[in-house]
Amino acid sequence: MTDLGIAQGLKPILGPATQLGFVVRDIEKAMRHWIDVFGVGPFIFMERGVSQPVSTTWHRGQPVEVELKLAFGYMGDVQIELIEQTNNASSPYTDFLAAGREGLQHLGFWVHDHAEATARVEAAGYERDYEIRVAGQDQSILYYRSPDLYGPMLEIVPPMWRRSRQAVLDHIRAYAGTHPIIRFDTYSAFIQHAGVTFD
Repeated sequence: MTDLGIAQGLKPILGPATQLGFVVRDIEKAMRHWIDVFGVGPFIFMERGVSQPVSTTWHRGQPVEVELKLAFGYMGDVQIELIEQTNNASSPYTDFLAAGREGLQHLGFWVHDHAEATARVEAAGYERDYEIRVAGQDQSILYYRSPDLYGPMLEIVPPMWRRSRQAVLDHIRAYAGTHPIIRFDTYSAFIQHAGVTFD
């Protein structure tokens, strides 16, 4: 028996997903579930999201300030991201919760060619929904809504962010502490701690 897809010559639109993004109402409870039930840990936890003050992002073309708590762990080589939004700003996360859902919200892809990846998903009918622009970088982190009910959103992460993803993985694998939650104030603080650069 051969693997489906390989035998038919099919090629995934973006390659394998490298992150599963979960939107939750209580991130502390969610981390404990992943740790206690699935044995996933440690988690790197960011109490005040990406940075402080909160950066402006764009939801459906409108500027918003989304306040978050974030946590990252690994199940094998797949990153588990947990997101708890702590304000009511318009975002894919509040949309998801308002629809009565909680759990898997997006598939994340760290792509090698940002322009090709975005062109391919847009050609497949995915609609740009959320944009995270980073000062000094010309490629944004993008979220796409899936056409109809085909599945979770897609997150396209530019190539330069591979370093930060690897830093999270390295930090987790090197951890020799006794507590399964490693706490940082923000993602920016973690990046500085890990010595990640984007040049």
